[in-house]
Amino acid sequence: MDSIERAIRDALARGNARDKAYRENVYRSVLAALERANAADPKLARETIAHRRRALQGHITAIEREYVAPAAPRVEPPHAPAGTDRQDIASPQIDAPARDEPAPPGLAEGSDEIGVADDDRLAPRSERRSRRRRPYAAMFVVATLAAALAIGAWWTAQLGLFSRPAPAESPPVTDGESFTPQPAAPGAVRDWVKLFDISDISGVITPSGAAAEKVEDDDGTYLVVRSGSGGEAVLVNVPEQLLQQLAGGNVVFDVVARSEEGRETQISISCNFGELGDCGRRRYLVGYERADYLFDVELPAGDPGADGTIAIVSDVDNEGKVLHLFEIRAARR
Repeated sequence: MDSIERAIRDALARGNARDKAYRENVYRSVLAALERANAADPKLARETIAHRRRALQGHITAIEREYVAPAAPRVEPPHAPAGTDRQDIASPQIDAPARDEPAPPGLAEGSDEIGVADDDRLAPRSERRSRRRRPYAAMFVVATLAAALAIGAWWTAQLGLFSRPAPAESPPVTDGESFTPQPAAPGAVRDWVKLFDISDISGVITPSGAAAEKVEDDDGTYLVVRSGSGGEAVLVNVPEQLLQQLAGGNVVFDVVARSEEGRETQISISCNFGELGDCGRRRYLVGYERADYLFDVELPAGDPGADGTIAIVSDVDNEGKVLHLFEIRAARR
């Protein structure tokens, strides 16, 4: 099972996967995430984008088939009056499944929901026969388009969308962002890879309006990060060779930071890992105590193609607050 399929199945496992509406929401989230990831990287070739869409569409179609009970067709002998079209005589009558099982992803006529279709058993026989003569190719095209329009998460990932099981009380989500009000514990000791260390700040990029300054005081040495008034983020470069080392599995990222004393701040973190995707947009409420702010990303196997970046906005509320950044590290689970 590859990482894309595993991420979708993990998301389905969070809730009632037998519920058609729940599965539809999962598929839409994944597809939307892919489109956001594609749009965020203008360097992507059309062939790469098309390949990503086809891959996700294939996974969604294969997974959905598992939730659809195979129909037990009942073939009725043809009874047609004189003058009936020969094609109608040769076509057997096949009733719809006897059980109310969910349908594979697709758009039913007159509905904007994936997988919602009228029950043929409730329609007159003549209408059912007319429906069956509709081109199956058109139904497949609609299903393909629905899948293609939603795959973003994955390489975003979204996938930050499906990387870990949801807690009993899921954190609020706003405009596609994952908001974690409290820091998380780093857990068991891992083989951490340093992505940023205060001893070398050459990889820190400050666009116009943003600022980063190395400070040393009684609490140690750290980087004071200040985002711009227009939301300009401070960027931390992630070397390509480190991304290659982490690719091919679930990766936990750890941002070690705090706010300035007496000024709690809400920060946002986003990533660009080249061909390996991104981490979505994460938000955290940061206090003065130094803490670990974690997030998981499923990085597919492959070559990132270039260095990546981790972007940090020190004050989402744009009140001039700063973040004290000590370290950024990552490890494969």
